[in-house]
Amino acid sequence: MAAPLVNLAGSRHDETVQIRRVTIERFRGIEYLQFHPRASTVLLGPNNAAKSTVLDALDLLLHPGVGRPRPAPDEVDYFRRDPSQGFEIEAVLGDLPGPFRADVYQHLEGWREAEAALGPEPDGEGVEPVVRVRVRGTSDFDLLHEFAKPESEGARFNPARRRDVGWVFDGRTRDPARELFFYQGGLLDRMFAGTDLDMALQALREALRGGAEAVNREHSVEGVLRNLTADFENLGLLADGERAAFEVGAVSRRELLQTLRLALPGAGDVQIPLARQGRGGQRLVLVAVLLRLASARQLVPIGGFEEPEEALEPLRQAQLADMLLDIVRHGGQIFVVTHSPEIARCFGIEDFLLLPERGAGEGARHLREALSPAVRQAYERHLDGPVVRGLFSRIPILVEGPGDRAVLETFWRHLASAEHIRPAFRLGLDVINSEGVANMPMLAAVLHEAGKSVVPWVDQDSADALREVTRLREEGHCAAILLHDPAPGRQNLERALAWGSSLDALSCAMEAVAQDRGYSWDDELQDLMSRCGGIDREARERAKGARSVSEFLRELDEAGARGLVASALGAKGVTPFEMKGGRQARIVAETIVQAEGVPRNFADAFGELDAWLREGCAPGHEIQLVTGA
Repeated sequence: MAAPLVNLAGSRHDETVQIRRVTIERFRGIEYLQFHPRASTVLLGPNNAAKSTVLDALDLLLHPGVGRPRPAPDEVDYFRRDPSQGFEIEAVLGDLPGPFRADVYQHLEGWREAEAALGPEPDGEGVEPVVRVRVRGTSDFDLLHEFAKPESEGARFNPARRRDVGWVFDGRTRDPARELFFYQGGLLDRMFAGTDLDMALQALREALRGGAEAVNREHSVEGVLRNLTADFENLGLLADGERAAFEVGAVSRRELLQTLRLALPGAGDVQIPLARQGRGGQRLVLVAVLLRLASARQLVPIGGFEEPEEALEPLRQAQLADMLLDIVRHGGQIFVVTHSPEIARCFGIEDFLLLPERGAGEGARHLREALSPAVRQAYERHLDGPVVRGLFSRIPILVEGPGDRAVLETFWRHLASAEHIRPAFRLGLDVINSEGVANMPMLAAVLHEAGKSVVPWVDQDSADALREVTRLREEGHCAAILLHDPAPGRQNLERALAWGSSLDALSCAMEAVAQDRGYSWDDELQDLMSRCGGIDREARERAKGARSVSEFLRELDEAGARGLVASALGAKGVTPFEMKGGRQARIVAETIVQAEGVPRNFADAFGELDAWLREGCAPGHEIQLVTGA
């Protein structure tokens, strides 16, 4: 791994290329997309939002044509699989190093950062000299790399110039270790720039020759050569005393380099080639090499990283994201496609580009431009919270805590498996733990302005909750609101379960939670008796002799039994039956489902929510989770 490097954030880098604007037309699922990347650009969106297509488009444009093979285009690379109109991918390159700028001076144009606009003259106040490059896919499946300035008349954007841009691509379907093979212009070749590598390679040639002599002396080989020598003497090809032998033929520099490969120690200090290491480890090594090159100014890359979280645990994902940001701090530029909140949370609000599903490029928005100043401040204060997960979903369902999330997911999954409603994944629906009802208005505002259809599920059991419900209604950031029954005693999750399920199912659920926690029946009985303050004395006395939760509840009248269940499930401390945690809530929900299916009050409310989604998500809709008498 690279040694610690100096943080260069805020310093100017005069020898780096940066992409100022990207335009993609008629490439794969994108009809037209234009955006203005920053030093870091994180592409977020659901599946089929063309996030990977953006990286593949940049790779098609900037791949230098050496080393890693780049497949030729086919009809799938054309919008709607129609090659007749061709496709075009263009980038405006700025921050041009002096030698590069001198090589392309006749193709230079001017870029005004304030207006994000291009002009014909490369100089003037507030104007940066830039060069516009493009690749066109023709109807004959040819690729034309060109300078895009009209006066350039299609001059070739050749591999040498593309190599100078410094593009490196770590794609999901590609092996990260391939970027670390030795080839001309590759990363390892660049690391050895300025060193006397030819002398080392000459030493390798001599070692190979010496190795051939050792092969000739090996017993089994020597016997074969002795027989061949006798045969060749009989043919008159060898004189007396001459012998056949193996030698190492002429080996080119390229072939010598390609015999070298990075290796890391494995078990027992056995060297394992990098290509045989896990993909997560390969990626960490690749980024470490890029960071080393950037710090030494040997290559300050423009890097594309597709799902860099693959095969990395959360801690390593955060480590990798920090390394990517170090590349930026050294003057590089990165494009990241990720589905990992651990990766996304390491970036700032100004870095996110949101892409809608099957949008063909329409509806893409920079998050920094979508959020109002007040909402942006709220987002920045809660960057490490649930808002990051909400950005990955199409329809975020905001809940107060982990228990609500576990119950909703369990019941929804069961209803979907019975085909009463559609699966959450088909709807792009995700349940987001808001970490308290007080956070819901802020989260709703951020996600609404990010283009999401937000649906909070809110209790009505306290003055604080009712106040937040009023805010959610008045601020208008919610596409719909799912509310618990407003009737007294039925206004939150535990009460909805207690009044919506049969007592037999509730008994089984409570016993399952207590058993999972390791409580004895004496502990359970003590907790139940402590909640009988409002229960008739005779009923309490009868209940003392119960041997299970179900026997205990049968000794009470229905209202008393259901009230006791709600109290036990909603306890705030650690008790035998409380279900505030996600694990306990899931046990309760799964046990109820096994006993009798999804309670009617939940099934009706979720069915109404699914119908609202089918009908187009008309704003202002409210759904009541009503519990029968």
